[in-house]
Amino acid sequence: MRRGGDRGLLALLSALLLTAAVGLLDNLTPADVDFGELYMIPVILVTWAIGRRAGIAIALVAAVIELVMDEALRSPAAANGLAISLWNGVSHLLVLAAIAVITDIVYRERERWRALDAERSTLLRVLEQELPRPLRAADWFARTFEDAFGHTVTPAVRAQFAVLRHHTREAIFLATDLLALGQLRMGGLRFERVPVELKAIAGEAVADSLDRSRVLLSNTDDGLTVLADPDRLRHAVASVVARFLEMSPYEPVTILLRSSGDEAVVEIACRARAITPTEVELAELLVAGNGGRLVLVPQGSPRGATVTMYFPRAAAAASGATPVRAEEQAPRT
Repeated sequence: MRRGGDRGLLALLSALLLTAAVGLLDNLTPADVDFGELYMIPVILVTWAIGRRAGIAIALVAAVIELVMDEALRSPAAANGLAISLWNGVSHLLVLAAIAVITDIVYRERERWRALDAERSTLLRVLEQELPRPLRAADWFARTFEDAFGHTVTPAVRAQFAVLRHHTREAIFLATDLLALGQLRMGGLRFERVPVELKAIAGEAVADSLDRSRVLLSNTDDGLTVLADPDRLRHAVASVVARFLEMSPYEPVTILLRSSGDEAVVEIACRARAITPTEVELAELLVAGNGGRLVLVPQGSPRGATVTMYFPRAAAAASGATPVRAEEQAPRT
């Protein structure tokens, strides 16, 4: 709720009426019954709707009403009656003022985080539109010049063009991953879940690897189809493969595709050092967004460190069913 305006005026009037009602209730009950806690409600309401100063003003009004009620109900014969009432009134005023200050601090912090979230959302939208364009332009530049040279280009130059194209694809892939990660944490990433061939997606992830010669892909179940977003699924597999290649510059990385009941399984293993959960955080978020789950087995198993991904199988894909369009909400972190 924004501060001020019609809502602020309504909150102020409601707080004054509530304070008067509590004072009246205090007047109709014996002096032994204390309603001091009820005065906190209008103070919090006004502070949240208008601000700290208005909250402290309502706290002062509530303290005065409570002081008047206590003094009116106190027996005239009571010793030091006025002094006790004044002490109680000042104490209640300090408590209510402290509540107003704390409420104002909480409101300001809430608004600050909301503003940061709005800025992050705007930044992600801008990056999603603008960031891939120069990277695709660089890839187009490399392919165009390589085709223009034709057969006259030397193998060394052709290899340099290949490296340039590969690093450009890596940059595009990384940019997409960063955008996906940011949107997943906001719970707003859209997943276009359709039946896809798991072997084809895994093959594309291997082709995008920097050292594809060390990545061994095997499939024990031909025609293994899953219901997932192909881009996000490829990102999840490729990010784990890239992590294993960086961890072990000499050991091969194996990818095993198999079925397990109603789920399709992707096992990525490497005899590398122990992998930590934070190193596969992106893959875990992408897998979860596709309705799957990720299991991490650290080093010590017969195959070394293993990352296993489970995805729901698309049973209707074999009968030619219409692709399913879905929007999933990934878990917040």
